[in-house]
Amino acid sequence: MACVIIMALQCEIRLKTLFHFHDISVMICQSPMTKPIQITVRLGEPLRRAAGTYRLQMTLPASATVADLLHRLGRDYPGFGERFSGRDSGHPYPYRIYINHRPLEPAAASEKRLQDGDLIHIVLPVAGGRGDLAPLPAAFYGRSALEVAPELLGCYLIRDLGHVRLVGRIVEVEAYLGREDAASHAYRGPTPRSRVMFGPAGRAYVYFIYGAHHCLNVVTGAVGEGQAILIRALEPLEGLEEMKRRRRRQAVEQLANGPGKLCQAFAIDRSFSGHDLTRGQALWLARGEEVGQIYSSPRVGVRGDSRALQAPWRFYVPGSPCVSPTALNA
Repeated sequence: MACVIIMALQCEIRLKTLFHFHDISVMICQSPMTKPIQITVRLGEPLRRAAGTYRLQMTLPASATVADLLHRLGRDYPGFGERFSGRDSGHPYPYRIYINHRPLEPAAASEKRLQDGDLIHIVLPVAGGRGDLAPLPAAFYGRSALEVAPELLGCYLIRDLGHVRLVGRIVEVEAYLGREDAASHAYRGPTPRSRVMFGPAGRAYVYFIYGAHHCLNVVTGAVGEGQAILIRALEPLEGLEEMKRRRRRQAVEQLANGPGKLCQAFAIDRSFSGHDLTRGQALWLARGEEVGQIYSSPRVGVRGDSRALQAPWRFYVPGSPCVSPTALNA
């Protein structure tokens, strides 16, 4: 009989000053045979500048907590600790932490153990005062849809319901080029449904499809061109319980991973067609986070000529679990 004795390693870590956390004693009991975990960390500004990247792949001990992760980030990236603590801005601990899109209370950082494959967001809150989410100006939209579309990735879509504010990060869009695009509703000129697409830029164009779903577009380009961008998918950030109630779903990644789903989650219907997105009332878009890598593909389920079917005018954030499920994903 073979007898294998695995001796556990015990170490006590005292975390105190780097992030001004209250004193924490963390007991890590780990067998030498325990495999470390791999996690992904996504950083919002200005933490991204401190780390030099918005996305980190990190290897941690199997028993690591969120507090351990923060300690490691502060050790490996000079400037991270000062920014995270808010000492550089005068606002104590302004950042929010999300684990697999679920918010973490700051007091739980020393107790919450990380799991292999976890996705961690560390970002500034986006549902605070109006100054946090200023609407994109009309000039932003007044360009070609092919130029604006990839720049919308990472931007925030905001829906103010009065009793709650819903916020999502755009992770997938499709560009439509008006009269030169056989897949566009504007291809044959203005109709009662599509006349909103012909300007001015910065308006919402909402249509109803298959007798079941609404789809949200933003109008771009010069007046008369008929260009627009379909918002295909969002990463939900704020107002999750309201979204879950409206969608009758619990999985966060399924709340807005399609154009009809996001309109249902955000209470968007045809009454918003023609709505001015630049005023910052009820529904608007705001600048968000840089997304880094962007992939493109043909658009989903379009009709038209061969150019319309093959044009790589769908843009999305690779690796996001909130991108709509399609065989076109890389």
